[in-house]
Amino acid sequence: MELKKRLTKVISLHLIFLLFGCAYYSMAGSIPANISNVSIPLFVNDTPEFELSEKLTSEIVQQISIQNVIKITNDIDSDSVIDGSVVSVSDGPYAFNNNEQVSEYRFSLSVRVSWIDNEDDSKLFEKTFSAFGTYSIDNDPSSDGLDNDNDGVIDADDSDEFGDSRELAINVAINKIAVDIVNTVLSTW
Repeated sequence: MELKKRLTKVISLHLIFLLFGCAYYSMAGSIPANISNVSIPLFVNDTPEFELSEKLTSEIVQQISIQNVIKITNDIDSDSVIDGSVVSVSDGPYAFNNNEQVSEYRFSLSVRVSWIDNEDDSKLFEKTFSAFGTYSIDNDPSSDGLDNDNDGVIDADDSDEFGDSRELAINVAINKIAVDIVNTVLSTW
């Protein structure tokens, strides 16, 4: 009976260490050991769409802050830098009504991003990210019956579905891209 208790304790302790070790490894283990911080200069906007680079850069900083795995710095001597540029935007028909008229539009956004290790100027990744948001020009997002920001909540029940529907679609696309960029940073080997 004593042997069974000891064995149970040993196995339990090993499982606890294994779980905590895997949890730490899954979040911080994928970032190179020499990188403890990142600078994120304002992305370049190669499109005629106003304020995209400011909004995107801000959202990436916010998403990295939420993850709290790597420190954000404005230091020019940072361990790494995330550089990017907004390379294209487009608006086009997305859905049609029974009269074959456009009922929803799709705002698409593409961003070219590279994460650079400043120790040896190597690129940890270079990738193009794309996302979109949908909107209706005829309806107010707070009463259009659409889940404009894809969060599972619609209209008056959703605190961020209001205002200009195209602007909301742009913010949805920016948010999707920022999340994808941060997930790529956190999973880069």
